[in-house]
Amino acid sequence: MGRVGGRHGRRSPIGRSRKATRAPATKAQKRYRVFISHSSADTWVAQVIGEKIEKLGAAVWIDANDLSGGDYVSQEIITAVHTCDEAVVLVTPFSVSSRWVSAEIGAFLSHGKRVTPILNHVKRQAILPLQGLKAIDLNDLQRFLMELKKRLARARAGEEQDDGT
Repeated sequence: MGRVGGRHGRRSPIGRSRKATRAPATKAQKRYRVFISHSSADTWVAQVIGEKIEKLGAAVWIDANDLSGGDYVSQEIITAVHTCDEAVVLVTPFSVSSRWVSAEIGAFLSHGKRVTPILNHVKRQAILPLQGLKAIDLNDLQRFLMELKKRLARARAGEEQDDGT
C-alpha cells in the first residue's frame, strides 16, 4: 500500500502529498509534477493512473491526497496549477458534467501548460475545452506513460544543463 502523506498523516496510495514536504525545493531537487483532474466518482481510476505516473519518477497532485478538510479548494487548485508541469484529465461520463474538471482544464490551458485527455467510455468531443487536443484512450494508457517518460527525461536533462553538469 502507500506511504503516509498529507497534513494529518493519512495513508496515501500515491505517495506523499505536497503538504507533507514543507522545505522549498532547489532547482536540482524539483520533481516534475503531474496534476490529475477527475470526477470524484472516478477517484480509484485516477489514483491508479497516479501510481503509474509516480513509478516513472514524477510527483502527482490529486485532490484525494492533496486536499484536507477545511482547505480552500479553489486556492489549493490554483497553487497546484502553478506548481504542476502538466495535467492529465480523466474524461468519463461523470467528469463531462463536472464544473471542477472544466475549471481545472481552463486553468491549465490559460497557463499554456500541457493537458492530456484520457478517455474512458466517452467520445473525443465530450468536453468542449479539450477539443483540438490529442486524446488518449484509457485502454492505451501505456502510450501516454511512454510519452510522459520521454518528457521526464527531457526535463531532467534540462535541469542538468541548468546546473552546469
